[in-house]
Amino acid sequence: MAARRLVYFLLFISSCAAHAREDIHVAVASSLRGPFTELVSSFAAQHPEYRVQVTYAATGKLVAQVQNGAPYHLLIAADPHYLATLYQRDLLATTPEIFAYGAIALWHPNRTGTPEQLLQEARHIGIAQPRHAPYGQAAVRYLEQQELLEDTQPRFIYAENAAQVVHRVYAGAVPMGFVALSQLHELGVNAADYSLLPSAPLLAHTTALTRKGATYAGAQALQAMLWQSEGQQLLARFGYQVTPKDGESSYVASE
Repeated sequence: MAARRLVYFLLFISSCAAHAREDIHVAVASSLRGPFTELVSSFAAQHPEYRVQVTYAATGKLVAQVQNGAPYHLLIAADPHYLATLYQRDLLATTPEIFAYGAIALWHPNRTGTPEQLLQEARHIGIAQPRHAPYGQAAVRYLEQQELLEDTQPRFIYAENAAQVVHRVYAGAVPMGFVALSQLHELGVNAADYSLLPSAPLLAHTTALTRKGATYAGAQALQAMLWQSEGQQLLARFGYQVTPKDGESSYVASE
């Protein structure tokens, strides 16, 4: 009887081990929620042995978490400088690499005119906090180029990240705001309700493995999907300019 119980116990343990899934902890810029959600779904179907746990936030906030010891395996950022800083501080196991470029847009539902006209007329303007949000920084650079920053800055309504700007414009809390083009694609926003800003710089989106994720096959497989055909087509569908994985896509800021 005791031997039989031991056999049942061992079978139970083996069964649990067979069904156990390893967690992959990923930090992702909030503007990438749409395409990355789909990417994770596809990855989960192909790799049922892993469970992906994603934290979405402004890139600067995620980097601060890593510096404070957050146990992420993989980082995906909306600006190259943040991961370059982590790499220089020896907090990453791999060189940050560019996988796509994102565009900023001005979302102005039910309003017509040039971006300059709309910004001058707006009572409030939604913007992600430039201190830690890449799309907020890109908006400020655009306004500086157009010599509109001094006039518009007093009317800024700051948000923690680009996703929060989207929520506020969608809810009508602000009449317009600077957001990622990918977020408008995710919502299916009519092209008449937003303006692309050709003079605004594109944001290089980068990724890297942390020290914790360097030898983790699951994190490596998930990261690799960003450059595979499926991942690149997905990103392009959300309005990103994609870039193949090659020797020219690495990014390390100069001292």
